[in-house]
Amino acid sequence: MSRLITIAAGMTLAALVACQRIKPVADVLADARNAHNSGEDRAAVIHLKNLLQQEPGHAAARRMLGELHLALGDAVSAEKELRRALALGQPRQELLPRLVKAMLAQASYQGVLDELHAEPLNPTILAWRGHAMLGLGKVEAAGQLYTQALQQDARLVEAHLGQARLALLRNDPSAAAESVEQALAAQPHNTDTLRFRGDLLRLRGDLDGALAAYRAILGQEKSNVQAYADIAAVHLLEGKPEMARQQLEAARRIQPSSLVIQYAQGLLDLAEGKQKAALERAQMVLRAAPEHLPSLLLAASVELDTGATSQARAHILRYRQSQPKEPFALRLQAQCDLREGKPQDALLLLEPAIAENPQEIDLLALGGEAAMRAGKHELAARWFGKASSLAPESGSLLAANGLGLLSQGEDARAVEALERATKKEGAAASRAGSLLVMTYLRNRNFSKAMQQVRQMEALGDNPSVQNLKGGVLLASGDLAGARQAFSRALELDPSHMPALDNLAELDWLEKKVPQARQRYQGALERKRGSLPLMMALAKLEGRQGNIPAAIGWLERAAVAAPDAIAPVQSLTALYLRNGQAGKALQQAQRLQAVRPNEPATMDLLAQAASAVGQHALALDSLQKLAVLLPLEPDVQLRIARTALTLNQTVPALQAARKAITLDPGREDALVLASALLLDGRAFDDARKLARTVQQRRPAAAIGFKLEGDALLEEGKAADAVAQYERAYGLQHSGPVLIALHRALLAAGKAEAADQRVRDWLGEHPSDQPTRLYYASHLLQQAKFAAARREYEAILQGDPDNVLALNDLAWALLQSRDGDALRPAERAYRLAPGNPAVADTLAWILAENGKPARALPLLKKALETAPAAADIRLHYAHALFRSGDKRAARSQCEQLLAVQGFARRAEVEGLLAKL
Repeated sequence: MSRLITIAAGMTLAALVACQRIKPVADVLADARNAHNSGEDRAAVIHLKNLLQQEPGHAAARRMLGELHLALGDAVSAEKELRRALALGQPRQELLPRLVKAMLAQASYQGVLDELHAEPLNPTILAWRGHAMLGLGKVEAAGQLYTQALQQDARLVEAHLGQARLALLRNDPSAAAESVEQALAAQPHNTDTLRFRGDLLRLRGDLDGALAAYRAILGQEKSNVQAYADIAAVHLLEGKPEMARQQLEAARRIQPSSLVIQYAQGLLDLAEGKQKAALERAQMVLRAAPEHLPSLLLAASVELDTGATSQARAHILRYRQSQPKEPFALRLQAQCDLREGKPQDALLLLEPAIAENPQEIDLLALGGEAAMRAGKHELAARWFGKASSLAPESGSLLAANGLGLLSQGEDARAVEALERATKKEGAAASRAGSLLVMTYLRNRNFSKAMQQVRQMEALGDNPSVQNLKGGVLLASGDLAGARQAFSRALELDPSHMPALDNLAELDWLEKKVPQARQRYQGALERKRGSLPLMMALAKLEGRQGNIPAAIGWLERAAVAAPDAIAPVQSLTALYLRNGQAGKALQQAQRLQAVRPNEPATMDLLAQAASAVGQHALALDSLQKLAVLLPLEPDVQLRIARTALTLNQTVPALQAARKAITLDPGREDALVLASALLLDGRAFDDARKLARTVQQRRPAAAIGFKLEGDALLEEGKAADAVAQYERAYGLQHSGPVLIALHRALLAAGKAEAADQRVRDWLGEHPSDQPTRLYYASHLLQQAKFAAARREYEAILQGDPDNVLALNDLAWALLQSRDGDALRPAERAYRLAPGNPAVADTLAWILAENGKPARALPLLKKALETAPAAADIRLHYAHALFRSGDKRAARSQCEQLLAVQGFARRAEVEGLLAKL
C-alpha cells in the first residue's frame, strides 16, 4: 500500500509542477502579439496554438491566428480559424474583409457570393462581389459592379484592382496599368496593389521592375510568403533556379506548410524537370483548395507533358469554368485535342482566341499546327507566317513557317524558310534540319536529303541525326545502310527508342522477330524497369499474336510503374479482349488506389466493371467521371446506357438529356432520349423533343424521324407515315426506310411497305442491315421461301453472319427442309454462348429425333437466359420427348406463371399430355 501511496503522491507533485510551468493565457497572448509586432509571425502562430490548447474557446486568439494564417499565405487554415472566431462572437464586420480574402485566395467564388448575400451593398461589398463574379467568368456583371463601387467611392482600391484584372482579361494591359496607378495613388503602400503592379510588370517582361515591386512588399511585411513566392517565380523566368530555391527556403522558414510555397515549389520542380514532384505539389494544393486556379494549370501542364491528356483536360475544364478565355488554358486544351487526334476541336478553341489575341505568338504557332493537321493548309500558312513575322529571329517559327508553306505545296519557299532556320542555333535549327530532310525526301531528292544529313553530322555525333540518316537510306532503298545508321544511333545511345523501333521494324519486315525481341530485351537489361521498352516488347508480342507474352510484359510494366496509366490501359484492354474481365477489374481497381479521382482511372474502372456485370460499380465510376469531365457528352451517354442495364430509367433519361445539352446535334443521344420518353409513354415530351430538333436542324432527317417514332408508338400510324416520308425525303437511308416500312405496315399498307423495301434493295444490294431486317420481317410473316432467299443473299457476302445463319436455319426448319441443321451447326460454332443460337440448334436436333443432344444445349441456353419463355417451352418439349415427364411438368408450371405469354395454349396442351 505504501508503494501505491508514494506513486500517487509523485504523480500529484508532477502535475503541480507542470501546472506551475504553464503561463497564464493573457501572457501567452501578449507573447504572440509581441512576436507579430517584431515580424516573427511563425513564432506568433506557435504561441497562439499553445494558448488554444489550454483554452480552445478563446475568441481573440482564434481571430489573431486566422489573421496570421492569412498573412502567411495559408488561406485554408485562415478561413477555418476566422469562422471559429465568428462562432465565438467576434464582430462580423471586422472579420468579413479577412474572411472574403481567404475565400478568394482559394477561388471559392460562389462561396463568397453566398457569404455576402445578405450584406448591404456598400462600395466594398460591391467590389468583393465583382471579384467573385470575375472568378466565375461573368465578366460583364463584374465590370458593372466595379463601376457602381467607384461611383460611390472613387478611391476604393478593391474596385480599381478589379478593373485592372478586368482590363487584363480584355487584353488591355495599358488600361490595367492605369487602374493600378489609381489604386496606388489612393493607398501607396497597399500590398495587394504592389503585388498586382509586380504581376503586371512581370507580364510585360520587366523582371527588374517586378522584383522591385515584390521586394517593396517585403519591406513592409517581412513575413509575406506570397512575396517570396513571387520573387522566386521571377528568378525562374530569369533562368536562376538556385536563387528561386533560396527564396522558397526563406519563405518555408516562416510558414513551412503554406500552400503558396507548395505551389511555388511545384513550379521550381517543373523548371528542373522533376515532373512527378511538381504534380504531387499541385495535387497537395488541390486537396486543400480544390479550386486553386494556378495549381489546376500546373497539374494540367505536367499531365500533358507526361501524356495523360484526359487528366490534363479535366484540370483545364475546371479552370475554364471560371476563366473561359484565358489564353494559356486555351492553348493547353487545344494541345490535348491535338494529342488525341482532334484538330477540328482544337481549331474551334483557337480561332476565336487568335481573333482576340492577334499578337500572341504561341497561339498563332499552335493554331498553325492545328490548321495543318485539320487539312486547312492556307490557314496554317497564314498563322505560321504571322507568328514568324512577329518573331523573325525565332528559328522554331521559321521552321513552322516552312512547314506551313510545305502544306500548301510551296516547296521552294518552304525550303528557303527551312534553310534560314537551320542557320540558327539550338533545337530549332535541329528541327528545321529534320524538316528540310523530310522535304527533300518528299520530293524524292535523296542526294539533297543526304547532303543536309551530312551537314548535321558535322556538328557532332548525335543519335537523332543517325536515326534520320537511317530514314533517308531506307527511303532510297539502301536497307543495309539504313540498318547500319540505326545501329550507330544505338551505339551512341543504347536506349534511343526511335532507332530501336526502326530496327525492330526492319527485323519485322525481314521476318527476324527473334532478333527484334533480343534487341529490345538487351536494351531493357541495360535500362531495367524502362516503361517504353516493356511497352514496345508487349506491342511486338501482340503483333506476333503471342497474347500471353504481351500480357506478361504489360503486367511487368504495370508493376514497374504502378502509377502509370498507359500500361494498365493496354493491359486492361487486352484482358477484356481475351475474356479475362476479372483480371481487368483487378487492374483498374489497383490503379484507382494509386491514382484516384482521375478520368482515365474512372474510365478503366467503368469498362472493367461493366465487362464483369458489376453495373452498379460501373455507373458509380461513370458518374465520378462526369464530375471530372463535365463537358463530355460521351460520358453522359455511357451513364444513360449503364443506368438502363440497372432499369434506372429516370437517371438514364437525365443523362441522355444532358448529353443533348452538351451536344445538341448528337443523334445517338437524341434517339436514346426519345426512346426513353416513349418507353415511359411521355408522348407529348417526345414530340416536343422532335420538334425542337426540327427547328434547330430543319434540313436534317432526324427530327422528323423522331416525331414519326412518337406518333407510331402512340398508335397514329398514318401521321407517322407522313413524318417518315419527310425524313426519307431529306435522307435516303436504310434506317429511315425501315421506320417507314413499320409505319406502313401499322397503317395497313403491307404490300406498299414491302415494295418500298424491295425497290431499295434492288438499288442498294449491299445494304446488309436493311436486308436482314426485311428477311426477319418475312420470317415473322411465315414467308419462309422468300426469307430463305434474303438470308442466303446476306451469307454470300458475309458467310459468318451468325444472325443470318441462325434465322436461315429456323426458316429451313419451318419449311421442313432437311438442310436446316447445317447453318444451325455453323452458327453455334461461331457463337456457342448465344442462347438463341443454342436454342435453334437444339430444337432442330429435337425435331430430328435427337433429344439427348438437344437437352444439354437447351439447359445451358436457359441458364444463360432464364427469362426466355420460348427457350423454356422448347426445353419442356425436349424433356417430354426424352421421357422425363416430371421435369417437363416443372418447366410447364413455370411457364404458366409468366404473365401474357403468347404460347400459353401450347403449354396447356403439353401439360395435358403429362
